Amino acid sequence: MEELNPRLLEFFTTNYKPGIIGIVGTKDTIGMAIREAQSAVTVNKKPSLWSHCFIFGELRFDRRGAGGTKSKSPYLFESDLNINLSEPQLRNGVQENWIGKWCKEKVENAAVIDFGLSENEKDEVLATALQLVDEQVSYPIHELFGTWWAIITKKQWLPNPFDDPHAMYCSAFARYCYKEAGKDFIGPEVSVSNTTPEDIAQAGIKAGALKIYKP
Repeated sequence: MEELNPRLLEFFTTNYKPGIIGIVGTKDTIGMAIREAQSAVTVNKKPSLWSHCFIFGELRFDRRGAGGTKSKSPYLFESDLNINLSEPQLRNGVQENWIGKWCKEKVENAAVIDFGLSENEKDEVLATALQLVDEQVSYPIHELFGTWWAIITKKQWLPNPFDDPHAMYCSAFARYCYKEAGKDFIGPEVSVSNTTPEDIAQAGIKAGALKIYKP
């Protein structure tokens, strides 16, 4: 089992606010493939720093303290595909997880993006995220290919040709929740179904809202 990075956990916990966006870039095979696929939309045309994003939810009590004692830490909402080869289990789609999931050694880059949600906007973002968990919205691998095609043909503004109304990958999920709250941070030049982690990071930089983790 991959060890927890306590400094990264401290970064996310210190900068925690409900409703803000977390963004990471992993160095595993899937993460590197996603980062490479975004090269055409980065400023320097090199692979993106980012491969996944999520929305911070509420602080929750759990038993993660020393010796299994009660503790309180951030949980998050995300759309992800988790396959455990050692157990007959598949977690596919929008879900709620502990922040420690993205505080592992495979995470090479990390940041938080605070777009300055009002209290009402924050509630709307979290309500939408929770609703999508309840609806069991799935993770659409085929839509990743649609977005890749939109990137290389420079047509991100068009709807994803493989768009499934009951499926969203991570960055489309985060943007959709914000858009439902009336806080869309990207213009019509990128459709929701073609939103990449790099698009979200660039929007965060433009708004002066991105804070990067420094090991």
